[in-house]
Amino acid sequence: MGGVALEALKDVKAVVCDKTGTITKGNFIVQDIVSADASLEEREILKVAASCEAASTHPIAYSIKQKAEEEKITDLYKGSISEISGHGILLEAGSHKYLCGSKKLLAENGVDTAAYDKATQKDSYGTEVLLAKDNVLIGFLKISDTIKEEAVSAIAAIKKQGIATAMLTGDTEENARKVSEMVGIDMYYGKLLPENKLSKLNEIREEKGAVMFVGDGINDAPALAVADVGMAIGAAMGSGADAAMEAADVVFLNSDMDSIPTAIRIARFTGRISKENVIFALTVKALIMILGLAGIASMWLAVFADTGVAMLCILNSIRILYKKQ
Repeated sequence: MGGVALEALKDVKAVVCDKTGTITKGNFIVQDIVSADASLEEREILKVAASCEAASTHPIAYSIKQKAEEEKITDLYKGSISEISGHGILLEAGSHKYLCGSKKLLAENGVDTAAYDKATQKDSYGTEVLLAKDNVLIGFLKISDTIKEEAVSAIAAIKKQGIATAMLTGDTEENARKVSEMVGIDMYYGKLLPENKLSKLNEIREEKGAVMFVGDGINDAPALAVADVGMAIGAAMGSGADAAMEAADVVFLNSDMDSIPTAIRIARFTGRISKENVIFALTVKALIMILGLAGIASMWLAVFADTGVAMLCILNSIRILYKKQ
């Protein structure tokens, strides 16, 4: 973090965060398994889901397969798998047809989803994967990205500093709303492409003033470059992190959100020390000049005004190293 970034950081009026990998950990986990058929156990629901997602590389599919491995489910259904882009998967195994995906996918195939509508909790956060066997709903899985433990306290600390908070994400508007409510963020915007994030960032800047954008991936690089202060947060996560770090003004190699209010606090304290030093140095030099014009100042006072004041300013600056975070 250079001096220019430090100067800009102390004047930030709004902190804008990406969601995945910044506010959340970026690892999807199966949080709940719900059976819509009393004769089927949760284990069977998970088995069907893992069978459908066996060939998929999507992060959500990976979380389902990982859960199946944890439950030691190895006897998956084998058959013909067809991916229905943007909606889900169709598995034809033996004489049965399995559907795994969105509510829209099941509805388009004539599956009654009334049991899902009744069972699902609208206030819960995450993505729900519905499952049907032979066009009959058998259950659904709740999968969500885990919110970082320190997210709530970090956002509260930022707001305590008098700074507005916002979240920009490519996730759904509903998930964006739920996450922002859980961590206490002031503003949220969902279903955004990288270029949409730029326009929203500019809107927030016009409304609030100087903005800091916090992100961790390649999709965040444009916003990191355009923001008054760009902060790349998180340990290295491949080429995406490299692009984010290249575009950022401030880089933290840990993924702790507490780094955000800490950085702002350090910048503000550093700015305060700088002002103290400038005022002190100019005041002493002006006083010695006046005394010199009056014929009172000695050579030693002149030395103090130069070297002595410089040393005192340096000693004052050392206070930054001992400031409690």
